[in-house]
Amino acid sequence: MLPGRLPLSALAVGLVVAVALVATSPMLPMTWDEGDSLRRAGQIADGRWEFTTEREGHPAGYGIVIAAGWRLADAWLPPLTAARFGPMLLFACAAGALFYRLAKDHSLTAGLAGAAALVLLPRMFAHAHVAAGDGPLTACWVLAWAAFGPARQGWKAAALWGALLGATLSMKATGWFAPLPFILWTAVYRDRQALRALGFGLPVALAVFFLMNPPLWQQPVAGWATFFELNLGRAGSNLNIPTQFLGRMYNLNHPLPWYNTLVWTAVTMPAGLLGLAAVGLAAVGLAAVGRRPASRSVGVLLLLNWLVLLVVRALPGVPVHDGVRLFLPAFAFLAAMAGIGAHELLSWAARRPRGRLRPRALAAAGLLLLYAASSVNLWLYAPQWLSYYNVLIGGLPGAAAAGMEPTYWWDALDADALDWLHAHTAEQEKIRFAAPSTDNLAWMTQWGMLRRRWHESPPGRYRWYVIQHRPSAWQPHDRWLLLNAVPAYRKTLLGVPLLSVYEYADFERSDLAPAHSASFVVNP
Repeated sequence: MLPGRLPLSALAVGLVVAVALVATSPMLPMTWDEGDSLRRAGQIADGRWEFTTEREGHPAGYGIVIAAGWRLADAWLPPLTAARFGPMLLFACAAGALFYRLAKDHSLTAGLAGAAALVLLPRMFAHAHVAAGDGPLTACWVLAWAAFGPARQGWKAAALWGALLGATLSMKATGWFAPLPFILWTAVYRDRQALRALGFGLPVALAVFFLMNPPLWQQPVAGWATFFELNLGRAGSNLNIPTQFLGRMYNLNHPLPWYNTLVWTAVTMPAGLLGLAAVGLAAVGLAAVGRRPASRSVGVLLLLNWLVLLVVRALPGVPVHDGVRLFLPAFAFLAAMAGIGAHELLSWAARRPRGRLRPRALAAAGLLLLYAASSVNLWLYAPQWLSYYNVLIGGLPGAAAAGMEPTYWWDALDADALDWLHAHTAEQEKIRFAAPSTDNLAWMTQWGMLRRRWHESPPGRYRWYVIQHRPSAWQPHDRWLLLNAVPAYRKTLLGVPLLSVYEYADFERSDLAPAHSASFVVNP
């Protein structure tokens, strides 16, 4: 491809991804953190910043992205899609940048295959929609990686890289690990141009973080200390959230085994794309020990960006909840590795002797089939993409049998489940939800998505009790119901229950009162 056409092609890739995300957003139900994120983002216009030095210390960047996109799209998109517009648009920009960087450093095949892999990871596809911190964090991290090569060429490019890195720091505390791969790469290769870029870009990143977090403005010293204290001291707080992993419960006091990130990667990425990523990793590894320093350094930077959160999440003391969400950026860089893997396969086939079989044509056809098979996952799991597991563990049924949590996010409370609840609940009756996000329920009520009462204060009797199949959130009375009562309605995916609706009379029959129940049990 001619160099002048590459930016236009990247723009086209970003536009296609943006359209795909906006078009599919109404399918994806409101997920766990969105209600809280929208409430905080909605306060920004009034000068209220519930970020950085409050609650769990989330930085304000993702709130700014949500608020800006919401304001742009509120007049022409459905309410939930409008609220998600900013994160979706930012993610589309990152997809275009990933395509551009891979195409420039490797080939058009690498760019297209990498961008396609990014979108065809079901869990990544879901998080790309969600109005919360993880999609924007991933997008900004990818943008910072894409900008680092040019940053070595001059101070303006270094300033842009620093600004993107500062935005990454501002999306979530996890983003503070983003400088590490660039620092390590610079040290390994003793690259003076990169050292100058770091020297200029890192102060810019800190300045951007400061500017994007107004709670720091009036307390520039104490505010920074509070920010780090809140993000590093969760073990003794109510944010010590458990998770079930391979049949056992874990939390901050009982950390996940060190190999958890490897297992999550192995079972939540489509097997074909995982294989391509393995080819890309092998190619980068071989180049790194070979005799082509110019080509190997590009791949090693990508490798370091993939590894950093994989390693951090494996350390004791880090939050354990929500599956892949807390190291989501690693999957974006693994998708880029899949792009490199596709490039390497086609390059290898092109070097084979041409005979009747035409190796390059066969390799291209194989890649097309692999990507087509991967795209089936989006259709098969829709709209519960966050419950995706691959064939290596037997899909969602195999994962549930192995003791992985089938769902986390209340995304099983989809249009079908809501239609059933509306049809079987009289207007004067109420619905009780087990461990819900009350912010989500409030937004859903305001937007007309949930048309029955659910909170305690209004008059009316409860008709139903709704449980999502997230074992780490179950109370003893939930377990009693699951074992002893027959649900009136059950939402399943591939035969695995994700959400169950019980008669409230069954809930009242439970001998286990909520006030006396433990939140979870940790298996030693």
